[in-house]
Amino acid sequence: MVDLPRVLIADGHELMRESLNLLLGREDSIEVVGAVADGLSAIALAAEQRPDVVILDIGLPKANGIEVSNKIREFRPETGIILISSHDRAEYMKEFLKDDSAGKAYLLKTSLNSTRDLVRTIQDVMVGRTVLDPAMVSKLTTSTNVRVGSELKGLTNRELQVLALMAKAHSNRAIAEILFIQPRTVEHHISSILAKLGFNADGEYHGRVHAVLTYLDATGQLPLQSHDLDALERPEQSAAPVFGNRLGMAPITELQQRRAA
Repeated sequence: MVDLPRVLIADGHELMRESLNLLLGREDSIEVVGAVADGLSAIALAAEQRPDVVILDIGLPKANGIEVSNKIREFRPETGIILISSHDRAEYMKEFLKDDSAGKAYLLKTSLNSTRDLVRTIQDVMVGRTVLDPAMVSKLTTSTNVRVGSELKGLTNRELQVLALMAKAHSNRAIAEILFIQPRTVEHHISSILAKLGFNADGEYHGRVHAVLTYLDATGQLPLQSHDLDALERPEQSAAPVFGNRLGMAPITELQQRRAA
């Protein structure tokens, strides 16, 4: 018999907390081990129950969601964390992902559309994927004051165009159509981009997402530093972490399939 994912819910808003508890409790594929109203209770119950995934409101009383996430990861690094926020500020997401982004999801409350989507996100973080709300990705990749930082100065204009489209979750085929070039040429550009940015296209599973995050940082769209970029796999890999999410928008892996169709 396969053990069900054990999920802990922590939200200071009673209606949100009880709704998540009720909806996830109805799922045959999920076991809810507790629902608490503040950060300190979440830490204590996580230490006791050792859940597979913890769903946290960023604005928890007594200890906020990011603080709770960091504390839980100290005693159980493999715990998946889903942070639900009302704030679309990049610095919150940066702080949450800093030093340890694998197995984490940053979602906006406005993107929570269905229980099925949340269940799939639980499954994603359990296997180490990183899930970012599509509204955050869209906001970060449409900044009007784009500046090219030193990390990107070695890239050609065409490579910058390709990387910008990668940051918008376009597939290789979609990039080729937009730029009126061959898909093989796009692959060549991506290999060159990864090499110039110091990511191994063959041996480094995380190169593509690393490159996207480096682009967001260097263009001022996400204040990340290179040492903050944790291991995120390329979206082409079948078990790859997700850049984007399933809440209102598919992750990169699904976007690629749909746009390539």
